[in-house]
Amino acid sequence: MNEDIDMLIIANDLKQRGRKSIISGKFIFINMANEYEYVVYPVNENKTLSVKELEEFVDFSNRIKKKGVIAIVDKYGDVTYYLLSEINLGKK
Repeated sequence: MNEDIDMLIIANDLKQRGRKSIISGKFIFINMANEYEYVVYPVNENKTLSVKELEEFVDFSNRIKKKGVIAIVDKYGDVTYYLLSEINLGKK
């Protein structure tokens, strides 16, 4: 239930920012210049998010060729957006 409310809060926030978005399953896609360029993963500030979940989301966004964004909804209904990218850690 809470996830649905967070989705609507994020969609409304994007609309107020002049961004066209569409909700599809557990993600929101943002239209930029007539192309859905970003995929948003909504998260409530009280939800624990594992590194594995983040990794799976980054892999998903890369597979569908969209920029991955985490949108965190706080207890006041404010939304903070974080653009994610993939990094590889290895020995040199």
